[in-house]
Amino acid sequence: MTHYKQQQLAQPLTPRWMRVSILSGLLGGVLMAITGLAMLSVLDEAEFVIVEPLGAVAMILLALALPALYVSEHHWFGRLATVGFGLLSVGWIVATIALPVAIYGPGVAFFAFLLGMLVGMIGALIFGVAMLRTDATTVSRRGAWLLVAALPIGVPFAIGFTTYVMGQGADPWAGPMLLYGLAWIIFGRSLWEHQSEAPSQSQAPQ
Repeated sequence: MTHYKQQQLAQPLTPRWMRVSILSGLLGGVLMAITGLAMLSVLDEAEFVIVEPLGAVAMILLALALPALYVSEHHWFGRLATVGFGLLSVGWIVATIALPVAIYGPGVAFFAFLLGMLVGMIGALIFGVAMLRTDATTVSRRGAWLLVAALPIGVPFAIGFTTYVMGQGADPWAGPMLLYGLAWIIFGRSLWEHQSEAPSQSQAPQ
């Protein structure tokens, strides 16, 4: 009986859905960063047809990662963090739904994508500021700096880089996508390391 209880205590405390959500964030962050880098290279029409579905998959994975971030961080949420995370979640989900519709259906859905991205990145900025104002975060604060920079630095960087370096203006969302993807790589790694520590901490004394 004692041995059985020790085995139970040695099991990971992180639910399976949480681990899936964290992995979604890691993979989605990598794919989103790749998408942003590809868009900064000023894609031709044929290349864009390949990159668009990659971005759509990345957005779906990052939408699935939002629950893991919320569960790990909501213990310190105040009004600012709640508003920021709410805007981030709503905007990102709207953009995630609208992008495949715009790619494979009516192009008018692209306006919903743009609106969702704008709301989501404003929320990311607010949430990043809230993270930097507290010492209680579970994830690394380096990701918070990337969230703050995604909109106000990412957009002008994308416009300036593609215009003056690549010689042709491209999608200004390339910069925010790159920075947001990098932020999620950091968040995903932090969350995975944190949940991996739980089994060893929960083992019964020998």
